This record gives sequence, structure tokens and C-alpha cells, in this order.
Amino acid sequence: MGIGILGSGNHCKRNFRWIFTIPDVTIEANGGGVDCLPPEKAARPNIQFKETSVRHQAEDVYYPAKPDWKPVSLTLYDIDTEVHPVFGWIREFYIPKNGAIYAPNEQKFIKKFVNLGMYDGCGNLVENWVYEDAWLQSANFQTLDYGDSGIVMCDITMRYARAYVED
Repeated sequence: MGIGILGSGNHCKRNFRWIFTIPDVTIEANGGGVDCLPPEKAARPNIQFKETSVRHQAEDVYYPAKPDWKPVSLTLYDIDTEVHPVFGWIREFYIPKNGAIYAPNEQKFIKKFVNLGMYDGCGNLVENWVYEDAWLQSANFQTLDYGDSGIVMCDITMRYARAYVED
């Protein structure tokens, strides 16, 4: 087939070889990584182009216009930390205890760069997505159930200005 060790060196990317990095949420800003929530599931970006129509005699002709980046969902393991990283991210913008809302650019609520790195079997980076100006659109802290012995998870949805693959 021309792939793999005897072929061109190209290989298929695998669903389980990735790291999603959100500073202070999935990894500490100082690189320690102790008080963070590792992701179980994530997604690469999804883009859709809005269209514009041009009238031409008896027909309408359509062309691509503005890009529309769709939100990305992540499922995080909800581990025991001193300060819940997702709720800490919320508090950078909104303090529910006293109802205070801050301008997002005054705090650290908008993350300048969020990364999704995909790796090969040897740990080499094969694809690196950068999400610019990411912010928390929603957080779901999940339901609890005495009849379920599973791990507690936290679902978040993240919006961002744009995304691109680094060359």
C-alpha cells in the first residue's frame, strides 16, 4: 500500500494519541500538571463557510464567504484538586458568589493559545492545532448517582476565534 515502515514513511493518525492543552485547565501554566483535569475526549476544529450569493441574469451563483468556526467539546476527568480548574476558569470572568462579571480581556478568561497535539507511536508530534483566543462557552459538571461507580467527568464547550495547523 506504500505506507508504514516499508513504504513512504506515511502512516495513519490514531484516535488515542493526542494531548489537549488549555493553560491552567488541562495543564498548569508552569508545566507542573498536578492541579489540572486531563481530557478523556476532545475534538479537532470544525469549520463551515458562510456563503454569499450573486445574482447573474436568471440565476443565483454562490461563493464562499466568511469562515464560521464551530465550538469544540471536551470531556475532562474530574479529579480532586485544591481549586477546580474549570470553575477557576469561570471565576476569571464571573464570580457567582456576588454576581460580579468582568470584561473578559481584563482577566485570564480568554486563553490566547490552546493546543491540540497529535502524536505517532514513537511520541513524535505529527499534527499541532492552535486555537486562538479560546474561551469557555459552557461547562456541565454532570449528574451524580449512588448506583453508578464510574468516574466523575466534566464536559466543557469552548469557543475560539480561529484555528490552524502549524506547519
